[in-house]
Amino acid sequence: MPEQDDGLARKHQLHGVQPVLPVVDVAASAAYFADVLGFEVDFLYGEPPVHGRVRSGDGSYGEPIYIHLARSAPDDCPEVELRIHVGSDVDGLYAEYLRRGAQIEEAPVSRPWGLREFLLRAPDGHWLRFCAEA
Repeated sequence: MPEQDDGLARKHQLHGVQPVLPVVDVAASAAYFADVLGFEVDFLYGEPPVHGRVRSGDGSYGEPIYIHLARSAPDDCPEVELRIHVGSDVDGLYAEYLRRGAQIEEAPVSRPWGLREFLLRAPDGHWLRFCAEA
């Protein structure tokens, strides 16, 4: 395996990843992230919206999470899985999402690789796996 070239990352200040989820209805998806998952809507672009971004976190306990939402035709919305790290109390987050009506596919489970995680399915078929160090 070749060695990582950290010089490029430092030189160009590479930081953060902001995934883009293809969705049929940007406004409805943003509302789901806000109302059910507790994210904030950063912006919606277009009327009706064709692009938007939601965020969670303010940087006080780690980097904020940004997820872009891009309008796509129903046939062009492949299912995507995102792994979202939780600093503490993944079981409490699970209980809150269950209370808010999230479609939970897998209750919290401790994995042999040292994470405790649960899985939910978002309205456009995307998988959101929330995990924390066990």
